[in-house]
Amino acid sequence: MNLYDLRKRIHKIPERGFSEFKTQELILEILSNYPELTIKTFDFTGIIASYKGSDSDEYILFRSDMDALPIREETDCDFRSEHVGFMHACGHDIHMTILLGLIDRLMADKPKANYLFVFQPAEEGLGGAEKLLGSGYLDQFCIKEAYALHVSGDYPVGTVATNDKILFGIPQEFKVNFHGRSSHIAFPNRGKDALAAGVQFYQTMQTLMNLEFPATEPVIFYIGTCHAGNVMNAVPDNCEFEGTTRSLTKDNHDKINMLIERTADSIARAYGLESEVEFLNTYDPVVNSPELYRKLEELLPKNVNLRYVEPLMTGEDFGFFTTKYKGLLFWLGAGEKSGDLHSEKFLPNEKCIDVGINVLHALAVKNID
Repeated sequence: MNLYDLRKRIHKIPERGFSEFKTQELILEILSNYPELTIKTFDFTGIIASYKGSDSDEYILFRSDMDALPIREETDCDFRSEHVGFMHACGHDIHMTILLGLIDRLMADKPKANYLFVFQPAEEGLGGAEKLLGSGYLDQFCIKEAYALHVSGDYPVGTVATNDKILFGIPQEFKVNFHGRSSHIAFPNRGKDALAAGVQFYQTMQTLMNLEFPATEPVIFYIGTCHAGNVMNAVPDNCEFEGTTRSLTKDNHDKINMLIERTADSIARAYGLESEVEFLNTYDPVVNSPELYRKLEELLPKNVNLRYVEPLMTGEDFGFFTTKYKGLLFWLGAGEKSGDLHSEKFLPNEKCIDVGINVLHALAVKNID
């Protein structure tokens, strides 16, 4: 199996979460070559392949995400997306290729160990990990360890970056709406200005974030979009914010959510308006196991460089796996010229595929007790 060609095939067919139908079909086609695997599919696009090579009840889990992003590709490669407006701008094409390459190597050796290979849909904010875990299928297995990787253009090929504590924080998307009453600006007293309330909400939240959290507690409150009013000469009867918060602990996450709700409510009442707060996508933090980090240190191939990194405000739904199982996620260097994640020009160096397979293979085989 030519893994570089496989990566190109996957890259050409990017699909949104829970719509990875062509991707699923391709993965199942490849997995059908390995009779040693038991394949499980669902009423959504996830796939789990299991291998039992020992009498032990314990399994090692390896997970790859499958979905792409609604981004129009602007790379100059000859295997660009064939689905206009969609792109593997987060490197999931690389992740799937690495996991399939790991399976190919392990099935050739048939080690005396048990593995679960998870192809998870909808990592990009649509609840793929929760739905897969919520299916209950994995509950029949005794999962000893869970591993995942994520490519990054911040590191050169041949580098792995991670830590032995919180790696990624908790992202929380939200909407805040203020509903007022419109009137002509010549008679502003007849209206209820939703934009004024929105401005007050934004300013108050900025102040509260500084007052309620010490500098030693990394937290983020950020408004990404604001829409208010409909015409230039009328009091705005609506104001909608869309934003994101980031934190490293569930206590801080819950506290920020509480501040958003209380602040929106109190300001709406002060202005005689109605407010509505909607909390959207969120992930658990990715908390790495210190024990698995030490194993990575010990088992890492000699030609791979390990960098220790501090916690980041990035979000990843592998956090739901590390909440349930002892787990480890690491950055895989994809070349510093590959661009930024979620960029229309993001294009990882294909040589990182071999590095990723080698690292996971070491964890899979040398990790056997």
